[in-house]
Amino acid sequence: MASRNSFNMRLIFFIYLISTLFNFIDVFAQKIKEESSQKNSIEWEKVVEEKSKPLKKIIWRSYNNDESYFKDEIFENRLEESFSDTQKKKKKFVKNKKTNQELLQIQPHIPLNIFLDKGDYIFSTYWKSSFSGGAGGGTGNQNYGAGFDFGLSDDSLFSVYFSVADDPLYQSIEGQVIPNNWASIGLGYKKKIFESINSKNSLSFASSLEYWAVSSGSDGQDAKKSIYNEIDNKSGHEKYEKFIYSFSFPFSRKLNSRSKITFVPGATLIPDTLGEKNIGENFYGNNYFLASGLNFDISEKIQLIGSYTYLFGPGENSFNKDLKYLKKPIYSYGFNWKASPIIGVEAKVTNSFGTTPSTSLLTIPSDNKPLYYVGAKYKPSSEDIRFLPLSKSNNSLLFGGLTVNNALFPEKGISQITLNSDDKGNLFGSYGYSLSNIFQVEISSSSFNDKKLTNKNNSVLQNIYLNESASSYRFGGKLLIFSPQKNDLFWMTLRTSLGRNQGSNSQGYMFSELMNTFRLNNRLAFNISPKYFFSGVESFGGVGFSSYINLSDNLMLIPEINTSIKNDSDFNSTLALRYSLSPEKSLDLYYSNSAGIQDLGQLLQEKKSKIGIKLNFLY
Repeated sequence: MASRNSFNMRLIFFIYLISTLFNFIDVFAQKIKEESSQKNSIEWEKVVEEKSKPLKKIIWRSYNNDESYFKDEIFENRLEESFSDTQKKKKKFVKNKKTNQELLQIQPHIPLNIFLDKGDYIFSTYWKSSFSGGAGGGTGNQNYGAGFDFGLSDDSLFSVYFSVADDPLYQSIEGQVIPNNWASIGLGYKKKIFESINSKNSLSFASSLEYWAVSSGSDGQDAKKSIYNEIDNKSGHEKYEKFIYSFSFPFSRKLNSRSKITFVPGATLIPDTLGEKNIGENFYGNNYFLASGLNFDISEKIQLIGSYTYLFGPGENSFNKDLKYLKKPIYSYGFNWKASPIIGVEAKVTNSFGTTPSTSLLTIPSDNKPLYYVGAKYKPSSEDIRFLPLSKSNNSLLFGGLTVNNALFPEKGISQITLNSDDKGNLFGSYGYSLSNIFQVEISSSSFNDKKLTNKNNSVLQNIYLNESASSYRFGGKLLIFSPQKNDLFWMTLRTSLGRNQGSNSQGYMFSELMNTFRLNNRLAFNISPKYFFSGVESFGGVGFSSYINLSDNLMLIPEINTSIKNDSDFNSTLALRYSLSPEKSLDLYYSNSAGIQDLGQLLQEKKSKIGIKLNFLY
């Protein structure tokens, strides 16, 4: 039986290679034919002289043989001509609104003197993590945050902050891994106090009020002692709920057209003791600080950012494995990328673990380590990047792939749903929503049944991530970098997914891939997707190849192959047939020996092949 499955997989692989070869030959044949006809053909045309038209009536445009590219502009101009004077003023006001992604802060405790227009708003999400899992293992020690900023007026800003961290202390305490939890929700307010006539100098006031829940230790069979218990050896869970505060006075000065420097004197007000089992001070305490930040625009869309914060005390902002509290300067450096007027991306390295104004002075609990920060901003009120219409031959690509994803996804405002099942009882589902023409968020889930991998060296991965008792829930996003719809040669999309499996061996992992899709002709598209799996158990890379072969307007053949890049590499293949019921619905029937169609399962090979069905919906 095993040899038969191996033969079937080799057959799929040969079909993939042969189909790709024939289509390449077809592409070059068509190209040669077109060039030959252009060189050897002469067309005679009778020219009829006409009276010249006034120059003011002549419109010069380059449209690459696609007049639809200008239809919106023509329509808008005609519509504007019919506006009343009041309507024209309103339209002018809208056009003059800020449209770029605004960087409102370098760090939560380092606000900038930048505000939103009255009534405008921005959603933010961010993730801070250590580069290793520390004593608790896993992919890292993470702090997740989200924010909402709203323009009360052109010079005042209202903000909401949310943050949660539930990983153990980074360092073991007296040889034990201690559970640790942070959760906070806060409100912020920023008001401009002064701005010079030339707008070079500006001063503001910023403040925050936050509810902070802190817990340590655990109950039950594997009870652990709380770090706030200093008087006895009794184990148990302790939770404390406190209100904390911050205020600051950011002063900014424009050095030139590209750079700006900011100085921020301020304070954070945090209790210096928790509980009644302390010997002296066992928490951070109040801190006065002076922060400096620098913004430098290296291009219209990319901005370098950096900061340094010095603490004066009287409290501390860090503690070590001996539970000794210390003062540590806080630094950060990275960049802000204005991917579109709607989407902004920020990445940096910092030793700040907190994600709210009152906690961003604090280092990772039990250590002072450099962390990586990834953040995204969403400003729905801005006008999105406009794309050329997608050709009919590419519509089926919007449904994605199976074990090899492609770089396309639907336009802004479109939802995408996939449902999958196979004859082995494995279930997969995903939901995606396009926040922008260049960014899609997605949620996925999976459930495995009777999984048996070919490679015995992957048994640990199977037991943790692919076992029958574990289901996985994941969150991720796709960022479009290149697209022929904005005059690039091909599609390129970066996708990252992260989450945690549910079960006795709960572990998280991150899966990233760089998808590249090429349209060779109306019948053939080719995709190559380098991938990387990262976890505390094992980390390795891989690559996937796939073709999309249009057999007819509604029928498509999709051969796919994947291989992992490690010493004991896996190789799997999939052959699918896609039937498009409509532009919004399609059905995939497939034959595969991959462990699954999502993330890690794409890079592993199963002993027995399976037949499956995948439903795709756009709405």
